[in-house]
Amino acid sequence: MATILLITVGGSPQPIVTAIQALEPDRIIFICSSGPRGSLSQIIGEGTPCEVRRGTEIIAQWPNIPTHLGLGDRFNPETDLVQLENPDDLGECYRYITEKVNEIQTTNPDARIYADYTGGTKTMSLALGAVALDYGLSLYLTTSTTRENLIKVERGESTERAATTLVTVERTLNQTLPMLLEQYHYPAAIAQLKSLLQSLELPPEQRQRIRTLITIACALDAWDRFDHREAWSHLETQMKHLKSLGLFLKRVMASRAAIDPSFEGTDGIRGHGYEIVQDLLLNADRRATQARYDDAVGRIYRALELLVQIRLKQAYGIQTGDVDLMKLPENLHLKYDQKRSPYSHKIQLALRDSYELLSQFSDDPLGRLYRERAEAIYDTLQIRNNSLFAHGFQPISTSEYRRVVDILKTFIKEAIVSVKPTQKNGDPEQFPKSFAGF
Repeated sequence: MATILLITVGGSPQPIVTAIQALEPDRIIFICSSGPRGSLSQIIGEGTPCEVRRGTEIIAQWPNIPTHLGLGDRFNPETDLVQLENPDDLGECYRYITEKVNEIQTTNPDARIYADYTGGTKTMSLALGAVALDYGLSLYLTTSTTRENLIKVERGESTERAATTLVTVERTLNQTLPMLLEQYHYPAAIAQLKSLLQSLELPPEQRQRIRTLITIACALDAWDRFDHREAWSHLETQMKHLKSLGLFLKRVMASRAAIDPSFEGTDGIRGHGYEIVQDLLLNADRRATQARYDDAVGRIYRALELLVQIRLKQAYGIQTGDVDLMKLPENLHLKYDQKRSPYSHKIQLALRDSYELLSQFSDDPLGRLYRERAEAIYDTLQIRNNSLFAHGFQPISTSEYRRVVDILKTFIKEAIVSVKPTQKNGDPEQFPKSFAGF
């Protein structure tokens, strides 16, 4: 595996020479300031442009560094120079260095990249250090063993790897991770956290904290994919951190088991029965946060459908996938018997037929609310029907999503309040956007 060294060049050639001799890279990229007083001359200048000083005294003059070290094909002036016109402009320094790193990673993806930030202006060093942290490069610093001169590195230098572990961990936990959690990007959060464990040597307490965060992120990722059992397998070990969320998950599992015959929900706890509907609405909110409005509307539609399915089963023992006529008012038997499939011989009701049936129970609070809102509901459902995820090709816009929320989501939430037992459990909570304190 080839090793490539990026190194900033300043006024003194000595630390540059020391770093190259110590690290023995296969290729060297020099980062220099251009202009008449820049450091570029130390790399490609004629004659003896490199001055070795003790204080203000010039004690030796060398040819340019590649010549002095006999680098040969380890340095190509056409490709291995990063020239900075404004070495005190952090943005420019960072941009040009990242462009070179990206070029190396594209053309030589297996290369091991080192970065030594000893030379150059403070801004150049800061930029290279930032790039190294952002791109996971091995970072080095060449210092004097005595360091009596605070102006520059002098004789007796040694090149040592800079301790960046804690910086990397803090940047990940306090900057990268919160941005991912704000958008509910759990796979990316898990990848970032696992990378810390796989690439860094960490003290035991820090490793344990990161493992805890991975477990929580895995739980939320599985839950976000409606894999409730896997979510609980992770979350049950973290109840001290997320007790109220864990209890809601257990109620969701019981609610799902009551309507989904293929789901085994022995770990659940009984709530009002509509928690799976609430879970869908919260999932829709997360998709909307990501501006995935078609996905969000699809979840709201399914919540609307589940709402009536649960109500019919819970209150009247009616399953919309196989309606038992004996559970319907007698005056409806003939009407609904005509809906029996000639193939399956079952009476199966879609969303509208299900709500129309519910509305036949005159004292049902959800049926009454539906009768009041039916026209607005079906008018709004055209947004979903015209989308690519249903029957059309039109992507759902932000304004259309807001209309769906105003009409359909509002209806669902009010409907749940109308049918659930008074004060039965609190409102469900959204997934946390921060792991602070965990």
